[in-house]
Amino acid sequence: MEKNNKYDVVIGLEIHLKSKTKSKMFCSCLNNTDEKNPNVNICPVCMGHPGTLPLINEEAINNIIKLGLSLNCDISSYTKFDRKNYFYPDLPKGYQISQFDFPVCKDGYLDIRGEKGVKLIRINRIHQEEDAGRLVHADNDVSMVDFNRAGVSLIELVTEPDFNSAAEVINFVKELQLISRYLNVSDANMEKGEMRIEVNLSLKKKGEKKLGTKAEVKNLNSFKSVERAILFEIERQSNLLDKGEKIIQETRGFHDAKQITLSQRSKEESHEYRYFPEPDLPPLEIAKERISKLKGEIPELPQEKRHRFEAEFGIKDKKILEIFIENKKFGEYFEKVATEILDWMNCEKIGESKYFDLIKLSCNYLTSDLIGLAKGEITDFSNKISPENFAEFTILVFKGDINSKIAKIVLKDMYDWGSDPSHVIESKGLKQIDDEEEIKRIIKEVLDCNDSAVMDYKKGKLASFQFLIGQIMAKSKGKIKPDKAREALSEELENIK
Repeated sequence: MEKNNKYDVVIGLEIHLKSKTKSKMFCSCLNNTDEKNPNVNICPVCMGHPGTLPLINEEAINNIIKLGLSLNCDISSYTKFDRKNYFYPDLPKGYQISQFDFPVCKDGYLDIRGEKGVKLIRINRIHQEEDAGRLVHADNDVSMVDFNRAGVSLIELVTEPDFNSAAEVINFVKELQLISRYLNVSDANMEKGEMRIEVNLSLKKKGEKKLGTKAEVKNLNSFKSVERAILFEIERQSNLLDKGEKIIQETRGFHDAKQITLSQRSKEESHEYRYFPEPDLPPLEIAKERISKLKGEIPELPQEKRHRFEAEFGIKDKKILEIFIENKKFGEYFEKVATEILDWMNCEKIGESKYFDLIKLSCNYLTSDLIGLAKGEITDFSNKISPENFAEFTILVFKGDINSKIAKIVLKDMYDWGSDPSHVIESKGLKQIDDEEEIKRIIKEVLDCNDSAVMDYKKGKLASFQFLIGQIMAKSKGKIKPDKAREALSEELENIK
């Protein structure tokens, strides 16, 4: 259980994001997550061969500056690279080029949804480094090394220990993922290892100021793993403290199948890495002009878009709102639909009071029926249904020209064939029946076939009226507007003595 009455939960995060660049951090090899063949995108530089020299990737530095600016960080005018020394089989140089005392970004923050409203999470630093390779463990107890990932540009973000629950951590990580995608600095696909989370968690007695001993859980690659690792660690550490045992500062891994964390090694301190300045790279000075230019390239970010969508489109349903925010292209598609609706209203001189009703109707069809037709895939649907055609479809439903049953038929045809709604309605004979004589004819046929229901209605059984309406709608295949059907049926029944 996450909630407990004896201990405060304290969590800090270290997050690695694969920077979206064409080449690796210090060489010209391709940065390609989807490469299936091992050891294809490698060269003497990223393999650490003697006599080779690294070269700083300008695009990667621009990416980390943009992310830092979006997270309210101070951007350093002076930064440098350092060697982080440790041995691991997939680290070809025997050290990692990283940053120690002069990171690119520092002292930022991000507001998230906390347990008691909005909560500010402090960001200690964001620094630039290179990734290691990847170990592949075969079934015959043989481990192989794929160096395609070695040297890839990696952004590391370190928070302060400001989280107190798994929910807060998930909210932060999801928002960071969204921001990275909006900025186009990282796809942050956790399944592909483009976003990896390390959780530092400790417990302390309620009200105590001194932090407890932390355990680090490394390389979590899904939101579910992050949540379950935190919940397990809270329970594990609580049980140890309840027994009077000490928490060991260590690095742990998460076992997906067993849903538990396992000890891997004692936690290294920074001095154990023997950091020293990277001798093959000069210090990097970041000019104010460069920062200013990159700041001007930052688009509307998720939180800004949420506020605008709530105000501009009156979207109050949080689930619908998040579908548009989390799926940027789908949100842009919706905005195009909304623009077309507004243009129609202006042409028809329809009052603004109806605007939010139309928008709400379009939202409902977009986030339920359209996504349903796409079998859950959420994207820009312009290649299936143009925003103009979807807006026209919404307007036809709003005006009552087609009912909800016919609307589903029309929308499916539009999705399957890219047709405009008016053409679908005309070609399939789905147009509403407006001719009064035709409506009377259909009602008369229904009444002639349902004498007992007519007699029951005359005796005061009002349920018979609804039954007759159902028969009329079935007879007309839903092509008579319900209001017109009720009005015409009432008149016909009044005429029956």
